Amino acid sequence: MKTKSFDSVWDALEGDVALSENLKLRSALMMKIAEYVEASGLTQAQAAGELGTTQPRLNDVIKGRIEKCTVDRLVNMLAQAGYRVDLQLYRAA
Repeated sequence: MKTKSFDSVWDALEGDVALSENLKLRSALMMKIAEYVEASGLTQAQAAGELGTTQPRLNDVIKGRIEKCTVDRLVNMLAQAGYRVDLQLYRAA
């Protein structure tokens, strides 16, 4: 029996290519926000203020609740923290 391999866990979990790409993007943004909060030494409430969001919404990001996070919201949070998001597009093989 041949084992199928995937480039990403999202490719394995989601059969819809468009949704898989969206999940990959949201996941990467969420991880960067979580790294920022951890490195900042701020409480979640303080970090939420810095990121222009609420503590419960930031907690959703940190806990990986991807279904509660939109690309727009995540990009806005990173922009508030001084990040610039650069999108790289390429055609899949």
